[in-house]
Amino acid sequence: MQCPLCGFSTCTLTSGENREYRLCSQCRAISVPARFHISRDDEVKRYLEHNNNLENEGYVQMFQEKISILQAYEIKSALDYGCGYEPVLKTLMERQGIKADGYDPNFFPDTRLDKRYDLVISTETFEHFRNPAQEIPRIAELVVPGGVLAIMTRFYPIGNKELLPDLFADWFYKRDPTHIIFYCTETFQWLADHIGFKLIFNNEYDFVVLKKPSGEGGK
Repeated sequence: MQCPLCGFSTCTLTSGENREYRLCSQCRAISVPARFHISRDDEVKRYLEHNNNLENEGYVQMFQEKISILQAYEIKSALDYGCGYEPVLKTLMERQGIKADGYDPNFFPDTRLDKRYDLVISTETFEHFRNPAQEIPRIAELVVPGGVLAIMTRFYPIGNKELLPDLFADWFYKRDPTHIIFYCTETFQWLADHIGFKLIFNNEYDFVVLKKPSGEGGK
């Protein structure tokens, strides 16, 4: 099987939850083969079970922490890509004076993706991509030159700087049937290089920021 992100060959890492997990030897992404993916309808039903709204204080606080990190960059416009059924992050950014849009293929598919933004942020979305090799470059195109792409997704666990199959096998995050691809620092460094961005922030846990060059020869 080829890696759905970089197209390189993969090998079986482990199995569990009635599905298989494969590790890419190039970008180090861990992916679930397509034959184990649940249907689109079942996927949407799972999303609707989440309590992702403004009344969920923990959910709001998680976003506030990410917004605080992004205040280091000059952001006047933003797109929340994969905003879910209630665009909480979009609302919070608007409260900060940022002109924001929300897009979600399931809940807000009619948002026009025909302009660019200082910030494109995607939270708890990248782990759901069935075809990241096509999806991510399209997202990168929505960032203005000099703008940033911020990605929040839980990094898979690494013990003593080495991927341990048993550690991954016990990892709670992979048990969600809608989670079908997983990333680590090496994956995001490969991704940044691949799309011509620079990795400028990494908390090595669940959040990275990639910057698009400001122009030809720019930084």
